[in-house]
This record gives sequence, C-alpha cells and structure tokens, in this order.
Amino acid sequence: MARSARARREALRRLAAPIYAETAALYGEPAPDALARRADRVDLIVGGANRGTAPYGTSFDDVARRVPAAEVHELPGQGHMAHLQAPAELARLLEGLAAAG
Repeated sequence: MARSARARREALRRLAAPIYAETAALYGEPAPDALARRADRVDLIVGGANRGTAPYGTSFDDVARRVPAAEVHELPGQGHMAHLQAPAELARLLEGLAAAG
C-alpha cells in the first residue's frame, strides 16, 4: 500500500473513532415525539429563506409537525446560517425568548 493511501486510511480511522459513541448517544435518547411531550415550552426558529424548501425548510416542517404546540419564529431573509449571517438578529430573538421565560 502506498504511503499516501496508508496516511489517508489512518486519518479516516482517527476521524471515525467517536462515531460509535455518538451514534449510541443519539439512539439512546427518547424519540422527538417523546421529548416534545415532556417540554413545557418549545420555540422553533427557522430562516425565512428556507421556509418550505429542501433540505432545511422541509426538515424544519417535519419537526414543527411533531410539535404542534410549538411557537415558530422566523428570521426574515435568513437561511440555515443565520448564526453567521445575522448573529445580532438571532441574538435579539434568543434574548427575547429567554426574557419571556
């Protein structure tokens, strides 16, 4: 085996090391429906640019359907990277939600 192929394989092996523990942690948690039933309050945030479009908007819609009592907050003009593109607007929204309790 060439040295570069061996180095790539070792790099992939190092990156894959936590996969088992991460997967076990994910599957060990309750299903989203069960978590939603335990919550006193659920606020969902979506970027307006992603509403109804795959992959982020449709994934958001799947979550929103599972939690019909959730309050939906839309960040106008933002996509899934609002934390990078509009951090001040996202921070204001989060601060308002925290203040509302």
